[in-house]
Amino acid sequence: MTIQDLQAQMADAIAKNDVAAMETIAAQIVAGKRDRAKVEADRLLKESEALAGKREALAASIQAAVKAMALDKAITDVKGWGFTYKVDKANPNEPDITYKAVALTTAVVKAHKAGGGASGKSKDEYGLSLGEIFDKFATDEDKTKLAGATTGSSQWQVKVAVKKRAIADGKLAPVK
Repeated sequence: MTIQDLQAQMADAIAKNDVAAMETIAAQIVAGKRDRAKVEADRLLKESEALAGKREALAASIQAAVKAMALDKAITDVKGWGFTYKVDKANPNEPDITYKAVALTTAVVKAHKAGGGASGKSKDEYGLSLGEIFDKFATDEDKTKLAGATTGSSQWQVKVAVKKRAIADGKLAPVK
């Protein structure tokens, strides 16, 4: 049975408000979707298996060309491990997009933070971190709110409210 037949049957069941028929047809549509996905997966697997030998031969010829051009040394000289190359119009599903890319594979270097991390805005402006401001100016009610805050964002909001109140009350002034 084709998807068009099922669609027509579903339209008829909807028109008759026949819930049981709608459920049965929906189950057939879902089963058909699974079957179509399995057929497509099998087709792709067969295609991949058919191309495996050609792909292996192409990989060997690319490696030979890279070695003949002495790219191994050039890549290791810049502390790289290899590269990725994308051909123009590599994706037939996107015919208007062209790729001209070569990307070197290298180590990712993370920036080193000196002194245990950068200070925040509050530390820079008031000489105290947001946590220190909270500890110094929080009331028992504020501490209860903070204990009840379940996310980092909600905890931050409680601390900022204490900071704003301390500023408004004149208890906290900029150090600059």
